[in-house]
Amino acid sequence: MRSVMFLFLILVLAMGIAMAGGIVANTNQSAAYVRTLNRNASTDVDAVYFNPAGLTRLEDGLHLSLSNQSIFQTREVKNNYKGPPEYTGLNKDAFEGKTTVPIFPDVYLAYKTGKLALSAGLMVIGGGGTAEFDKGLPSFEMAPSDLYPALASYGVSGYDLDVAFKGSSTYFGGQAGISYQINDIISVSVGGRFVSATNTYKGHLKDVQVITLAGLMAPGSYMIDIIAASATASAVAYQDTSDQYTAAGDAYAAAGDAASAAAAYGAAAAYQDGADQYTAGSAEATAAGTALNINFADQEADVKQTGTGFTPIIGINISPSDKLNIGFRYEALTKIEMENDTKKDIVLERDPVTGAPTKTMYPDKAKTHQDMPAMVALGVSYFATPQIRLESSFQYYFDKNVDWDGREKKIDNNYIEAGLALEYALNEKIKVSTGYLYAGTGVSEDYQADVSYSLSSNSVAFGGAYSISPAIDVNFGAINTFYVEGEKSFNYESKLLKDPETGVNLAFPVKDTYNKTSFLFGVGLQYKF
Repeated sequence: MRSVMFLFLILVLAMGIAMAGGIVANTNQSAAYVRTLNRNASTDVDAVYFNPAGLTRLEDGLHLSLSNQSIFQTREVKNNYKGPPEYTGLNKDAFEGKTTVPIFPDVYLAYKTGKLALSAGLMVIGGGGTAEFDKGLPSFEMAPSDLYPALASYGVSGYDLDVAFKGSSTYFGGQAGISYQINDIISVSVGGRFVSATNTYKGHLKDVQVITLAGLMAPGSYMIDIIAASATASAVAYQDTSDQYTAAGDAYAAAGDAASAAAAYGAAAAYQDGADQYTAGSAEATAAGTALNINFADQEADVKQTGTGFTPIIGINISPSDKLNIGFRYEALTKIEMENDTKKDIVLERDPVTGAPTKTMYPDKAKTHQDMPAMVALGVSYFATPQIRLESSFQYYFDKNVDWDGREKKIDNNYIEAGLALEYALNEKIKVSTGYLYAGTGVSEDYQADVSYSLSSNSVAFGGAYSISPAIDVNFGAINTFYVEGEKSFNYESKLLKDPETGVNLAFPVKDTYNKTSFLFGVGLQYKF
């Protein structure tokens, strides 16, 4: 059945490893961000990304920023599918995937002279890691789990399978810009970012087996080699017995013993009916086994997708006083078309007679759309005292305007983020800081799936900065994100279980529950030449 490997269908968008920044993009783009979560009004060198117009507030000269983050995520999906009332459904109800990203770098360079600033940056603007599910997900197991109730009358008491997949997604961004100070208060910027995107998917679903008295067996082999063979043997035995009674009836008839002949012929007919039933049962089991061999054949994916896009960026910085700074940035829609480079593909549909593939998941050279949404970012920085600086930020992502090959239609509201940070200068060299960020997703319940879901979250950050010298600063910090659990209720239509009277596929209510954990720490160096 086509649904056996349908689980891979939405992997196209599944592997965004974004820590902050909406469904697709990453905004955790400096160590200073890691310790505050709010940098949209930055006037340091990381303003290359967060507030390009604010670069005119730098001292004249060349400025460099190098940062790295290490990211650790877990994803948990729970599923309550049980199948028919008398059965137990999946072998387990909780599935976990892990993502570890030891290297997540960003590099910024800015040159300030007079009213002009030139800037460049390299960063992982989307994705950035590999998610691995070494025991699969619920959607991998629902069809195989139906083998138990579907074949229970043939002595099947459970199922087993070998399933795993991992996917990676990395959107590298290289950007450049020009910033200009119009007057003492207002600066503007214009620039752009080139995005090179790469997704890879590798996985398998193989060795689907059923638990029988003969041990673990492939369901098709069990039906053909055990059930059909047994029925055939019984048919032969019944046919032999029927033939013997027929011969006896002929002998009785030849001897003129009509009563005995009638009894023998009656027994022969009964055994012939049995032989015919066993023959039909053998044919039915063979046909079922052949179909099971086709539908539960081993499958493997080895796919690479690549694409590029360009993001126009404009910014405005307003500095009404030495205490207050306001930054604004707009990033336009980034159109990205991904092309498949497929070494091994997932079969969605097969010829029912030959089993030859007629439709696959990732046809080689096929293209899909994976745009990055436009967004606006606003930040405010305010020195409440010479030692205390407050920062706030707001991001709004135009997710509903992207082209995700129709999946964007399942978004009810655009993604938003808002936060607040506090920085305290202990002395001229040491600063400590903490921050908070709320992220609100706007996807519908229908958008969610076990391989790809979006959750609202609350993040807290802490860290500090140390001035090694007037020219060198070190930033360090950590972020812990707490996600709001999500869920999706739906009806699962089984392709194996049918209503015995109507032959219609049976459907069962299912609920998925989604959650995540996320932690990262980062360190960065800022240097003024």
